[in-house]
Amino acid sequence: MTDALEDWLRPTPAGLWCEPGGFHIDPQRAVPRALVTHGHADHARPGHGAVLATPETLAIMALRYPRDRPARQPMRYGETMQAGGVSVRLAPAGHVLGSAQAVLEYRGRRVVVSGDYKRAPDPTCAAFEPVPVDVFITEATFGLPVFRLPDDMAETARLLRSVETFPDRCHVVGAYSLGKCQRMLGLLRRAGYDRPVWLHPALDEMTGLYRQFGIDLGETRPLGDANGLAGQIVLQ
Repeated sequence: MTDALEDWLRPTPAGLWCEPGGFHIDPQRAVPRALVTHGHADHARPGHGAVLATPETLAIMALRYPRDRPARQPMRYGETMQAGGVSVRLAPAGHVLGSAQAVLEYRGRRVVVSGDYKRAPDPTCAAFEPVPVDVFITEATFGLPVFRLPDDMAETARLLRSVETFPDRCHVVGAYSLGKCQRMLGLLRRAGYDRPVWLHPALDEMTGLYRQFGIDLGETRPLGDANGLAGQIVLQ
């Protein structure tokens, strides 16, 4: 007979708590032990005693929180560990570099805590992996029917048509430093744009980390080195 889910996995003021495993998942405040699904700041916060995450997520957290010194436990996709009788592994979430779903198994029940995830193709991170489960705890940032996002390659084509039509103008695209910037670079390269792309310093630093993990994003240049930007694409 399986235990009720709330007997071993439940929300608390600090975040989702795995009682037998002794850890929180993406806690909202500092805790002794945290499993972090990915590096965005609403999931990865400083101050924990110990952090379990993918090597990429740990590197992102180290870059963002250079003064933070938790005990870091890297866990690659597909690896399994035991924590208080709970089997834990990480599966790709397809959201950003290193993003993971937490796959937990305890007393005959399998639960996946998705973190943020994306099913659309994205060459800058490992593709979302469907996992058969008993319970799926999901993020739903854009889950309401009101959200109808346009095709990403069609939007990229619009940008490139504008660059061609207005060669005397700089084209500035707002992009979050972790994930969105790198995805935009990937879309531009997929569309055949092979010129340098200029990056705000915060985006340039994170893009350098992507390169350390083997993600090819083509030539980029820091915005501070620019003398003139007519006809150029800037991400910031």
